[in-house]
Formats: sequence, C-alpha cells, structure tokens
Amino acid sequence: MDEAEIQRPRGKNTRWAISSLLCTMIILNYFDRVAIAAAAPELQSSFNLSATEIGLVFSIYNYAYTMMQLPIGPMLDRWGVFWITRIGMAVWSVLTILFAFVSGKLLLYVLRFLTGIMSASAFPAASKATANWFPFHERGLASSLFDSAAKFSNVLGGPLVALMITFYGWRAAFILIGVINVLFTVIFWRYYDEPGRHKKISEEEVNYIQKYGADSPDLSVNRAKPMWKKLFTSRKVWGVTIGFTGYGYTFNLLLLWLPTFFKKEFQTDLLTSSLLTAVPWLIASISGVAVGGLLTDRLIRKGHPPDKVYKTIIVTGMSIGFTFLGALLTSNPVLSMVYISIGLAGISATAPIGWIIASKISPPGAQAQMSSIVNFSNNLFGGIIAAALTGYIVDKTGSFDYSFIIAAVVLAAGLFFYTFVLGDIKMVETEEK
Repeated sequence: MDEAEIQRPRGKNTRWAISSLLCTMIILNYFDRVAIAAAAPELQSSFNLSATEIGLVFSIYNYAYTMMQLPIGPMLDRWGVFWITRIGMAVWSVLTILFAFVSGKLLLYVLRFLTGIMSASAFPAASKATANWFPFHERGLASSLFDSAAKFSNVLGGPLVALMITFYGWRAAFILIGVINVLFTVIFWRYYDEPGRHKKISEEEVNYIQKYGADSPDLSVNRAKPMWKKLFTSRKVWGVTIGFTGYGYTFNLLLLWLPTFFKKEFQTDLLTSSLLTAVPWLIASISGVAVGGLLTDRLIRKGHPPDKVYKTIIVTGMSIGFTFLGALLTSNPVLSMVYISIGLAGISATAPIGWIIASKISPPGAQAQMSSIVNFSNNLFGGIIAAALTGYIVDKTGSFDYSFIIAAVVLAAGLFFYTFVLGDIKMVETEEK
C-alpha cells in the first residue's frame, strides 16, 4: 500500500485516544507484577520466604493467569472487550488493595492466584481492541504501544515502588497501586467502546478504519471447540506461538527477577537495584515503539512486502537478544545493565510483530482466541516455568548463570520456529460453516 494513496480522516482521531487507554490499562496491569518483583526482598523478610518460595509467589499468579488464557479468548470474542475488561479491572483493583493487608503465607498465595485470574483478559483484550480499531498500516505502531507499555511499567513502577517501600513499607505501595487502578477503572468504564458505537468518533473515521482492513467487532463468533481444533493443528499457529514464547521466557525472567539479580549478584541496595532495573526497561520500551511500531509501519507504507519486513525484524531483534548473556561475564553492575539493555531492546522490537502476526493469521471472529493461545504459551513457559525454575536454580546454585543460559536456549528455539515453522503470514484456513 502506497502511503500517498491513504486518505486519512480529518479532525479528532478517536482511535489514538483508545490506544492511550489500552496502554494505560497494560501499564497498570503490569504495575502489580512490577511491585511484587521490586518488593520481593521485603516480602521474603516479612514472610520468611526462601528463593524457591518467593518464586512460587511469582508463579502462582502466573498459574492462574495462564489457566485463564484459553477460556478468556472465546469470552472476549463472544461478549467483547467492553464488558470482560470492565469486570476484570474492577475486581483486580480491589484484590490489589486487599494484598496490602495480607498476613500469612496461605493468604499470600490465595490473593496472588485470584489476582492472576482477574488480570488474564488484559493482553488478549488489548490485541483484539487494536485489531478492531486500527487498519493494518497503523497496527504496527498501535500494537507496539500497548506491548511496550508492559515494559514501561517497570520504568515507572520499579522506582516508585522502591521509594514507597523505603519510606512507607511494601503495604503502602500496594494500597497506592490499588487506588490508582480503581480511578482508572472508572475512566475506562466511561470511555471505551467499539468503533461503531463510540460516542466521540466521527463517521469519517469509522469509514477509514473499516476501509483499510480493521477487524469488525460484529463478525460472527466461531464456536470455540471446532476453532481450537483448527488453530492447534495449524503449523502457522505453532510457529508464531513458540516463536513468541522464545521472547516471552526471557522477558518474564527479567520482569520478575531482575531487581533480585542486581541485589544478589552485585550487593546493591533496593533503590539502586530498582534504578538499574528501570534503565533496560526504558530502552526496551523505546525499541518496541521505534522499531516494532514506527519503523515497521513506515517500511510497509513505503511498499516493502509485510512478510519480509516482519521476519527481518524478528531475526535481527532476536539475534541481538542474546547479548543479555554478557551480564554473566562482568563484575560491574553498570556494564551488566548495558548488556541486559541491549538484549532486551532486541527482543522487545520483535514483540509487537508477534501480536501483528497472530492477528493476521487468525480467522474472522477468532482474533481473541488466537491471541489467547499465544499468551497462554508465553505465560506457561515464561510466567510459570521461568519464575519457579529460576527460584529453584538460585536456591541450589546461589547464582543466576544457569537461568540465563536456559533463557538463551528458549530464545534460540523461538527464533527457529519463527524462521522455519511459521511459513507465509496468511490467514489460517477454516471450513465454511
């Protein structure tokens, strides 16, 4: 598609206001996980937890979150982003506040499990909403914004939580996050709707969104059971799912363990480790938007074949990703941060591409189901296995070396599946009903 041929709507662009809303939702969804990671040393002290047990605190959230990924997809396709996200946000906000008052290990685990269930709709909802609101030539930037919001939550949340813990304690930090969530839920409740029903959108913008390839939220919804069979037997689905998981394992390992890594390996205090953690995530956020979003859309608008653009960025980004292993070869925390920053920047550029590919290969009416499959695998291996296995390895060896090496192996597997299994980026074929 030539950029000169695109007729953009004049005046207010409601779709970008929706994008901002989705980005904020993802930031707040991840604030909870960032807070747990930053507060991990304090939680270990308060509840007398070993590295294996704090790993269980991380992973039990992800057990629930991952368990809900497959059912949440059909729920979003059937009932829409509007209601499912509203309810999930309202409940997870209350659970975050309740976490501040927890006492005892059992309640700690129970609240994390329930929070994982109610948080599960965030990424599939953002992916489905982006497909409904944005044509293909804008979807790279829109996808990169909500994906990079997860990284940027570490930039905002890590130092904020560290300051709150240092001066007021970890319980105050969770109360603050919960209150912010409640306030945003009210805003989301009042403003979000689908393009055809939104009160602020112009008819010209609705026509533009539909003309250039956005999905319709009114498509007939495929029944989940036969659609699962079609998707799970598709080579393309396995290619993007395991490919994305290659990124997700390293992402989740660093999301949950990076503050502890700096504190344990370099004996830094809480504030210093949080600042060292924030820098790689800031660079990752910029990389995701600049490369996975702006550059991708620009190359496609200039006439380059989308498949070639997507795969070139994936191969380049994931290859650069292996640089994070350099953090194991230095005794300097700043140099370690640099290696991790370069690696995170590489893999973060590929993440928006993964969401775009999942959207492009999904059959009509099954966009959220496809996204939930990708997110299920991502969180099964990254959220659950990476979180728990890393805690076990650190307990047994006193080091993060083997955990980082395992992440590199999974990253290599993801690169292989993207390169040799995915094939052409075309819609998965289904029989006509």
